[in-house]
Amino acid sequence: MLPFFARPNIMAIPLAGRAVITGAASGLGRAISQQLAGCGWTIAAVDLPDADFTGLQESVAAAGGVTLPFPFDVRERVGWEQLADRLQAEWPSIDLVVTAAGVGATGEVGTLPMDQWQRVIETNLLGTVIGCEILLPRLRQQTSPSRLLAVASIAGLLAPPSMAAYSASKAGVIALAEAIAGECRGQPSVTIACPGFFRSGLLNSWHFTGKVERREAQRRMEATGWTSERVAERALAATFAGRRYLVLGRQARWLWRLKRLAPTLATGLISRVYHRLGR
Repeated sequence: MLPFFARPNIMAIPLAGRAVITGAASGLGRAISQQLAGCGWTIAAVDLPDADFTGLQESVAAAGGVTLPFPFDVRERVGWEQLADRLQAEWPSIDLVVTAAGVGATGEVGTLPMDQWQRVIETNLLGTVIGCEILLPRLRQQTSPSRLLAVASIAGLLAPPSMAAYSASKAGVIALAEAIAGECRGQPSVTIACPGFFRSGLLNSWHFTGKVERREAQRRMEATGWTSERVAERALAATFAGRRYLVLGRQARWLWRLKRLAPTLATGLISRVYHRLGR
């Protein structure tokens, strides 16, 4: 197996597969949907009812794929059950599940409103849990190969200051995916994507407690060379290569290495940078 910091080989996406993708109407979910559509995939697209499903369907169709829209909040079990029932009747198998739906909030512990803690944890972690609870029994039982791409974040590994809620939710996704990998023993295969900052619409749904956090997030978003399309390409390559972890971004990879070797030093370094921003 390749080390966590190695660049994955770009592998061809199988033709005419079937994928369930959450957060499919925007950002990384949409970019993954479009890349799969280029290989003739059918996408069961999960997103909020007010999401741009029309634009998604048009872009997927233009690339050669098909979209089945499922407008519901990933926190709602009934929506997942209805999706599973329909796919059980219409699809012979599910080849890929991508959990890309997510929201965020920034604020130090003790300052972030409790409703924001609940929104972030319930969407990012429990939304992923519910989907896996409902879909995994079928993935385990089917004879054709299946894959799970769990979209986490470098924040789930590094837990930077003022991002406790988001980091906790993504750390939970990482732990969940690792447990699934141990339980399922390859069916489905599990890939955990931990990107750093990349250009997407995530900040549109982000809650900022302070101006410093908002300014820094916007600066990092504008400065990064990573796009949703680029992250999608690398995440799919890692998934179909059978990689367990994909950490994207040079700084993110080095900080994760440092934390594994010297956790106190890494936390201290991140803390100093954070408090310097406040000044």
